[in-house]
Amino acid sequence: MKLLLNSDERPEGSVPSLEPVASGKNEINLLALGPMANVAHAADASPARPFISVAVPTFRRPDTIRRTIDSVVGQDFSNWELVVSDDEGLKGSSWGILEEYARRDPRIRIVENCRGRGQVENTNNAMLACTGKWIKLLHDDDWLAPGALKRFAEISVKYPSAAFMTCAAHVVEENRIVMRSDPPEQNRVSLYSSQQCLTDLYLVRVTRSLGIIPSTLLINAAVIHAGCQMRAHKSIPAGVDQLFFVDLARYGEMVAINEGLIFYDATHHPSITTSKSYEDVDEVTLAVKQLNWHLIEDRKGLPKPETLLRALRVARIPARFRHQSWRTTMRDAVQILRPSVMKIANQYALEYLFRIRPKLGAVQTRKR
Repeated sequence: MKLLLNSDERPEGSVPSLEPVASGKNEINLLALGPMANVAHAADASPARPFISVAVPTFRRPDTIRRTIDSVVGQDFSNWELVVSDDEGLKGSSWGILEEYARRDPRIRIVENCRGRGQVENTNNAMLACTGKWIKLLHDDDWLAPGALKRFAEISVKYPSAAFMTCAAHVVEENRIVMRSDPPEQNRVSLYSSQQCLTDLYLVRVTRSLGIIPSTLLINAAVIHAGCQMRAHKSIPAGVDQLFFVDLARYGEMVAINEGLIFYDATHHPSITTSKSYEDVDEVTLAVKQLNWHLIEDRKGLPKPETLLRALRVARIPARFRHQSWRTTMRDAVQILRPSVMKIANQYALEYLFRIRPKLGAVQTRKR
């Protein structure tokens, strides 16, 4: 298993273009970077360097940041550091809270984002300040499930050269929590090559069924320091998360963990996601699909981005029709009459029912 890193020198913090990462003499085998034999050994191997760094970018979330930090402090795995990057700075509403935690636990560090305001640079600021072997991204309104860091550490020891990992999430809504139960052991951890992951992301398969978001990610620190950081793109101003997933997939293997290791806050509080219209979402989706399309080496049998977007619009009707005009809903619905869209729908239905759904495990809901 190898992580694909381009050995060409780049300025610190720069990001490579969206050209496919070629394998060959420039591959770096991360096994040489000192993988741990087991989690217990990892806890003692390097006192100066934590095994997992939790990177939390925050901005004006004094009401949720305590919950996020408490979920890290309460973990049963102790070899971590927590780096919180505050985009508001010393005079902001959260800084005093963060200082309180930092005084109580030396593993907690606060850094002010001076790279440039906004989600992209604040996230990069948090990740680049981390010193751990692995970087666990966590948004300031999400939180870790009990035992999450220990589970991430156990799996990272088994897959030391993976570029990144993603897990399933428990989804917190206004009046309920959608809890994902663990499937049978043989269905819990899957390894994807770079190309398999790019194709899976493109087709909205297992990665999306698990619910990939920044807070589900555990990233090999070598990937971040090689230049794979969150970035904006002129055609994807509101799709930085999706673009980041594609960029990560270019760097090597992905491990998908079919266990609910984080809680994702999907309540209707102000966020970048909730402020976007469906038209914005569709525009971003198409732009990301077009970029992703050109990175897939074997496109035989795959629908083109425009056709795939039509199919996605049909699939999203149940979630959207209450919030958009009937004209828009009918426009999306008639797309199913296109033979190309019908083909995608049939293929996905069969794959989801017989390959994806049996692996996901049961979903339960409970009142908040």
